[in-house]
Amino acid sequence: MYMGIKHSHMLLVALSVILFEIRFWGFALRNKPKGKLLTVAPHVIDTLLLASGLTLAIMAGFSPGNSPWLLYKLVALIGYIGFGIMAMKAQGSLRWTGFFASTLCFVYMLMTALTKNPYFFF
Repeated sequence: MYMGIKHSHMLLVALSVILFEIRFWGFALRNKPKGKLLTVAPHVIDTLLLASGLTLAIMAGFSPGNSPWLLYKLVALIGYIGFGIMAMKAQGSLRWTGFFASTLCFVYMLMTALTKNPYFFF
């Protein structure tokens, strides 16, 4: 069961990032109207992603208190969401700052999850 949830979580991560990229490049920059699916799907996917991550953490016995990497990953998640909102709603250079910062937060979360080390870059 754990492996099924883990693989679902990884699939949801990929879908979340792909949808973020589609929404940024296709709609935020080109100002094309978004369809209903691309408006609702990211929220559903991100909710399932968070639920699967929470389930995995509980099943594995991880908590922010006993696994510092998880705390750092959660802080980066807040940054990813905030900068993602900036990327979608701001204009000009702030939009690009939001895009690059949210992408950096994603890469940090990915590497922290893979290495279980919040200081993997040292």
